[in-house]
Amino acid sequence: MLFNAFLILIFIHNEARSARILGIFHERSFSHQILGIKLLSALAANDHDVTMLTPVAPKEVNFTVIKLNMEGHDTASMRNLYDTHTFTIWRRMVGTDDSGLLWAETVLNDSNLKRLLKSKQQFDLVLMEQLGNHALKGICYHYKAICVILSTMGPTWLTNEMTRNPNAPSHMPDMYVNYPPVMGFFQRLHNAYAQYLQKLYFYTYTIRKHNEIVQKHFPGFPHIMEILYNVSLVLVNSHVSTSNPASNLPNVVEVGGFHLDLPKKLPEHIDAFLNGADNGAVYFSMGSILNARDMEKHKLEMIITVLGQLKQRVLWVGNVENHSQLPENILSVKWAPQVDVLAHPNIRLFISHGGLLSLTESVACGVPILGIPVHADQGYNSALSEAAGFGISLPYQSLIEEKFKDAVHQLLQNRSYTENAKQRSRVFHDRPMKPLDLAVYWIQYVIRHNGAMHLRSSALHLAWYQYSLLDVLFVVVLLVAVICLLTKKMFNLCLRKQLKPKTNKIKKAQ
Repeated sequence: MLFNAFLILIFIHNEARSARILGIFHERSFSHQILGIKLLSALAANDHDVTMLTPVAPKEVNFTVIKLNMEGHDTASMRNLYDTHTFTIWRRMVGTDDSGLLWAETVLNDSNLKRLLKSKQQFDLVLMEQLGNHALKGICYHYKAICVILSTMGPTWLTNEMTRNPNAPSHMPDMYVNYPPVMGFFQRLHNAYAQYLQKLYFYTYTIRKHNEIVQKHFPGFPHIMEILYNVSLVLVNSHVSTSNPASNLPNVVEVGGFHLDLPKKLPEHIDAFLNGADNGAVYFSMGSILNARDMEKHKLEMIITVLGQLKQRVLWVGNVENHSQLPENILSVKWAPQVDVLAHPNIRLFISHGGLLSLTESVACGVPILGIPVHADQGYNSALSEAAGFGISLPYQSLIEEKFKDAVHQLLQNRSYTENAKQRSRVFHDRPMKPLDLAVYWIQYVIRHNGAMHLRSSALHLAWYQYSLLDVLFVVVLLVAVICLLTKKMFNLCLRKQLKPKTNKIKKAQ
């Protein structure tokens, strides 16, 4: 019996080994690249032949790297992101969509990718980040490969749309509205408006433009709608400790925190600074894309002033090291190993932009977080931390001295935030298996089962209006309208018959 089980395990392992995997990660920012590198490294360590298309050349990796030229087309170089906090939902949506079209066109125009597509090299599976990459799914069709999506920003209506995963605007806030999971009537109304507006724009404009790109670079390919939903697996960078619990299909798997390693020793100057923080320390970082130098000057000065008044030491990651008069309790560095810093026992508070990796790392280390969201999913993440009681959300547009000072003091002095953060950390770590192992398992699962068609929802065979039951609703409304019309006509007919004899009697009497 044991021998048979051993043979089965050997068979399963051999079936999934040595698959040829192509990873496409076109966003230059560190927070996106680290996820791709971590996952592809794990797949290569499991004997797969891995190639990565990336605009960044990672060092000392166990897979092949092909460089993409995305210079000037990454998120950080497109605009000062601090300016986007005033954008309407429409402007954010259109801006994100335009970026996606530019990314897709730039990647498919890349000379290294063109050489790869023309070569005889084949791939069994294509793993790509879900970020404006609709036309890039043509690469999956080119290789007749299994398509696996990694959602680096957690669950969104778009990743749900790819698999027909349940998506309910009633309790699943959109990343553009910054609402907590439990919403009031007008919040739900606004959230529904945001999601349906995006869907309308997606199906009437975005799909058409991406199809033009597909037909340009892959002449003779079917319409993109036949390619778009051919997704075997979606890996979502989320977990119940860092996002709103969701009802996921079996081919939508949450692997939030898979990029984390055990904390390592800090660089000496940072370690010495934090070890000497007798009253604790605050860690300040706005992520890998946002730069402090791009912040409005009066807001930057205000933050420095407030943090300079604390009895805690402040480790500031960002380009303020040349600031003329930094208070003595602030140490500014260009870079710091964030997880290792957050794991230091003297860290009392993390002030962040609210990016998903920062939120995940804060939860993993049990540190309260003050979110200053600027764009993308940061508002959603920060609102969730506040609703869960381990953080406070203070959007960049609302950042004034009184509110900032009050939020910092609340998080440092009210023990409930720390206790809730520690509880969230316990939830984060309480899993049956490590998230990286889970991600690798499911990728190998869809390889073993040739795309795992049995995991896909039958709803994928329905058009969007059928899936939303709009055709049924139309028939019901039409039927009710016909019944009401017939009822009215019958009522009028009966009324005339009743009035007619009375009219005749009056005429005879005259």
